[in-house]
Amino acid sequence: MTWDAYADGWDDDEAVQAYSRAAFDSLRRICTTRGIRLDGARVCDFGCGTGLMTEKLAPICSEVVAVDTSVQMIARLQEKIARLGLPNVRVTTEGIEQWRRSEGSLSGSAFDLVVCSSVCAFVDDYPATVAALVDTLAPGGMFIQWDWELDPSEEEPYGLTREGIAAALQAAGLEAIEVETAFEVPMGEMVMRPLVGIGVVSLAGHAEREGPLHYGRHATPKNG
Repeated sequence: MTWDAYADGWDDDEAVQAYSRAAFDSLRRICTTRGIRLDGARVCDFGCGTGLMTEKLAPICSEVVAVDTSVQMIARLQEKIARLGLPNVRVTTEGIEQWRRSEGSLSGSAFDLVVCSSVCAFVDDYPATVAALVDTLAPGGMFIQWDWELDPSEEEPYGLTREGIAAALQAAGLEAIEVETAFEVPMGEMVMRPLVGIGVVSLAGHAEREGPLHYGRHATPKNG
């Protein structure tokens, strides 16, 4: 899928804005619950799009590295950086492996937090992408993703399963893994009800280990 065509009107979509606000609110709740400080954190916003998450993180974090392969989405974000005055946001349109190899000045020291808002279901190799992103985290750092839950009964099913998310996070060596419903936001006759997957890097650093898994309650449809 090419995302450039969506860039111009992306921020005008009410559902996109509502999703972004709810995801950020859930991030703050999760950080509070887990004792992780956003203030002063160094964050990677992977699949940042037009920067709806980035613009919320930048005022409270020390640095946000915003990564997206869509040139037009990044162009919209760069306009925001200039308009809003966000000097601590750095951007790249490199793919993750190219970014890690060729953009060393962007990656710098390890991240305290990696966020992926509605992107992981669209990458070519989800487990490998998670593993590569987790590798950029500092000991004690947190990985968090929001994605639609896969419904095989849909005419064109897309998204990720709870089991698939948990398996990918565990394979990447994360601990204290949770996969649950992130939030519920009514939108017309529908309810946005994505999943959130969370895991942290051991304070001992990156090593393979069996972490506890938690599956949250499966939410039922609004009209079912």
